[in-house]
Amino acid sequence: MPGETSGLQRDLEVIRRRGWLFVPFAVLGVLAAVFIGAISGEATAVATMTLDTTVHDLVIGGDRGLRIFEAQAMTSDPAFKQKVLEAIGDPDFDYARFSVSLFPISVGDGISRGTLTVSIADPSKAEAERYRAAFVQVFEREYTQPDGLFRTRFVERRREVARQAEAAYQAAYARLAQAVQGKGLDLELLIETRGDTNPAVLATGERLALERQLAEARGALEALNGASAAAAAAIASAVVGQPVAAGDASAVLTAQVAALESAIRAFDASSPALAEQVLDSETQALLNEVRGLRQVRDSAFVYLGNAQIAVGSAVSRVETSYSFSGGLTGSLVGRVAVALAVTVVFGLIAIYTVEWLSQARRSSGA
Repeated sequence: MPGETSGLQRDLEVIRRRGWLFVPFAVLGVLAAVFIGAISGEATAVATMTLDTTVHDLVIGGDRGLRIFEAQAMTSDPAFKQKVLEAIGDPDFDYARFSVSLFPISVGDGISRGTLTVSIADPSKAEAERYRAAFVQVFEREYTQPDGLFRTRFVERRREVARQAEAAYQAAYARLAQAVQGKGLDLELLIETRGDTNPAVLATGERLALERQLAEARGALEALNGASAAAAAAIASAVVGQPVAAGDASAVLTAQVAALESAIRAFDASSPALAEQVLDSETQALLNEVRGLRQVRDSAFVYLGNAQIAVGSAVSRVETSYSFSGGLTGSLVGRVAVALAVTVVFGLIAIYTVEWLSQARRSSGA
């Protein structure tokens, strides 16, 4: 080799002459890459989703079902799982491989924020990222869209509660109707409980009005004793509301008392709803149950309406960040890197070792 040859040129010449030594170590590198990739562990793909839902048209408690906890619960819904499997393209995929955790940030009337983290491990980094992307894609749509599971599950739960309340009310009503059959009671009046429109309340008020008029007529009739003719006429006129002749005051008030007493008797006969005492204790308990179930039924349908208003005005947002950990040598790039490293490092060691031994042998022979 010429004396002016540089060290780099000498190294390149050595590698060129003994490059065949790379071959066995290339085979060793491939075997090492396969072995290390098998024991290197799985790659874990992680998505961190910051969730925010604001309900603008809010009734009291109307968003109890659109909060961060329900967003996490949605990921356990069979319909959500099926959508994820369809996005992955493998109906036999084990959905339980996904790990989902929730960290609430703020929860209050009309506002719900938190962080939902989903992770999945796989020997292949690319596959782990593909599974993660399928989950995030499905979640973002179902959480933010008007027809997504986050909203429809809320409304359907409220609708199912209303249906159950209606069924319970109708069943109890049928038992009560059977219990009071033939007793001459107006069942609708008995069970009505809705405030100022309650017929039983109105009926009671009307009866009290008749009793008040009767008391006034009786009192006026007693006041005629010892009163002058003019005073008697004035008293009778005030009670009946029209002029009464002085000589007719007693007769008019007597007739008024009789008419009012007859009206009260007729009213009692035509308003049996006011006489719950005719019911035995068991039927009375059933009546109270029906009244309560009617209120529950009405409230359930109000809550259903509130839920529909809430989902219509709710706005949901998602901000997602991605990360991964582990499994680098399990990827194709990682395996190639291991194979090249073994080939180059051990190949160079072998080349220079053989070259050194060769020079040592020539020196000892000289």
